[in-house]
Amino acid sequence: MKKRLIAAVSDLLVAALLLGGIYGVNYLIPQKGVSARNMTQIAENKESFDTGKNIGSLESTERSSSKPKGQNQSGTTQSGQTAGTGEAQKLQDLLKNNSGGLATTKVLLDTQDWHKKFADKFTDQVVSTDTTYTSPNLSIELTYHSYNTNKLDHTQNGQHERYGSNISYVLADIYVGDITCLQTCFAQNTYGVGYSEKLSEMSARMQSVLAVNGDSYSNSRHKDNGTIIRNGVIYRTQPTDMETCVLNWDGTMKIYSPQELNVQQLIDSGAYQSWIFGPSLLDSNGKANTNFRTWSYITEFHPRTAIGYYEPGHYCLLVVDGRQQSSRGMFLDEMANLFEQLGCKAAYNLDGGHCSFMTMGNQIVNHPYKPEHTVEDGLFITEGLM
Repeated sequence: MKKRLIAAVSDLLVAALLLGGIYGVNYLIPQKGVSARNMTQIAENKESFDTGKNIGSLESTERSSSKPKGQNQSGTTQSGQTAGTGEAQKLQDLLKNNSGGLATTKVLLDTQDWHKKFADKFTDQVVSTDTTYTSPNLSIELTYHSYNTNKLDHTQNGQHERYGSNISYVLADIYVGDITCLQTCFAQNTYGVGYSEKLSEMSARMQSVLAVNGDSYSNSRHKDNGTIIRNGVIYRTQPTDMETCVLNWDGTMKIYSPQELNVQQLIDSGAYQSWIFGPSLLDSNGKANTNFRTWSYITEFHPRTAIGYYEPGHYCLLVVDGRQQSSRGMFLDEMANLFEQLGCKAAYNLDGGHCSFMTMGNQIVNHPYKPEHTVEDGLFITEGLM
């Protein structure tokens, strides 16, 4: 009997080592890497951008976060150009010269000047507190919320009941002066499998004001895992059975079903960012979805990260704490109802769980249940390029 037990334990250990080895080789060891220089790296300083120099071929320089770009009272940029005049071609040239040979989308900017549109939200100089940040280009306000749902999670044979029924979350209300204030970045500036980095480190490199984790784009090692467009560069075009969230250069956001998605259409319509995790949380009328295109595990309560869209130039980012007594996390339907109450026109679920983090400056502003985890990608609110 003792020999049989030892043999059984040995078999289990061998199986565990084998599975661990397969997982490590497939998902943890960096591979299939493609250099992906972020926009902060490749953009020349604002003076060169405004005067139309050959920004695409110049070496990258750091933009000082203490010297945000400005605008005069008429709503024009410092160079005197109104929104959308000349900037689109400059951005197109920047993409073409710095995409590493990858295909890019058409830069189609909104004809409306967001600096004028949201003039009451911006300030002439940077004004920063623990929960707010305003500048000539940005307005960010964090609000903290908590409540008791009186609803326990009985899944997993009741294992989750110990977390109780409280929910706590932080919401960032965001206005941007131009679309390049909202940027994305891959961990280690590399698109591939097995590349990860702390969000706080990525945020420092991006000189961002606010940051959240992204969608863990390399799930399933990119196989049948959708289209990935970041900062106008197309990194992947694979089929998928999931919904794809697309933010366009003109600031509009649309969430596509698998049947609707067409890569050439995304190129022609000016896709700027795309995320493939989901699901979509609202219907076409801004009402909370009750059925979700995802698997059952995702519908259960979890720490959450999500993006919401009001109108071009106005967005929100949500991070829900979870797996702790102070906040069990949100079910998908609870989060969908929240975005409906906020008045968003579209909202999309990003990666959650241990990956759900939000930073403002150099501080983590949510309350994760574990120390900071490394993530594959992030979404960053910056002072922009225009």
